[in-house]
Amino acid sequence: MNKVLKSGIMALIAVMMLSGCSEAQIEKVSSAEAETVEASAKNTTEKETLAKEEEPKEEAKQTEIFKIGDSVKFDDLVITLNSAEENKGGDFDTPQDGYVYQVLDITVENKGTEEASVSSILNTAMADGDGYSYDIGLVTFIKNQLDGAVPAGRKLRGQLAFEVPKDAESLEFIFKDTFSTGQAIWKVK
Repeated sequence: MNKVLKSGIMALIAVMMLSGCSEAQIEKVSSAEAETVEASAKNTTEKETLAKEEEPKEEAKQTEIFKIGDSVKFDDLVITLNSAEENKGGDFDTPQDGYVYQVLDITVENKGTEEASVSSILNTAMADGDGYSYDIGLVTFIKNQLDGAVPAGRKLRGQLAFEVPKDAESLEFIFKDTFSTGQAIWKVK
C-alpha cells in the first residue's frame, strides 16, 4: 500500500510540473509601445482566449532575431538589450587565454500584475553561430547582476558577463523561461 501511495504522489507531482509548461508569447515592442504596453492578461477576454485555442497550429515558426536596443515582450516582461561590450577583465577577473568577457546591459520591465523572478543562470544564455554555448562569468566589475524579483509595474536593470572566444564571429544572447517554450534572441556580434 505504501508503495502505491508513493507512486501516486510521484505521478501527481509530475503532472503538476508539466501542466505549468506552456509556450511563451514573444514579440518585438516599438520604443513607444515599450512605455505604454499593458499586460496581456488584463486585456485578454475569455472569448479571445477560446478563439486562440481553436485556431489551427502554425507550422514551425521562423525565429525572429533582434538587435541591440530592441525591446521584446516575453509574456508579461519587456526585455531590452541596452548594450554589449567586450571587456578584458581586471586584476581579479581575468578570462582564460584566447577569451574575453562579453558584457551585456539589460533592462527587464514587468508589465504584468504579479511579481516575476529573473535568474541570470536559468533565464539567459550566450551562443555562437556554431551552436556552442558560453557560461556566465563570475566577475566583480559589472554593475548589478541581473538577478532578482521584479514587482508588477517595476524594472530591473543589470549586467551579465559571458566568457567567450576573442575570435567569435557570431554571438547571440538568449532569454528563455524554464517553464515555457520559446526564446527571445538578440544578435550581439
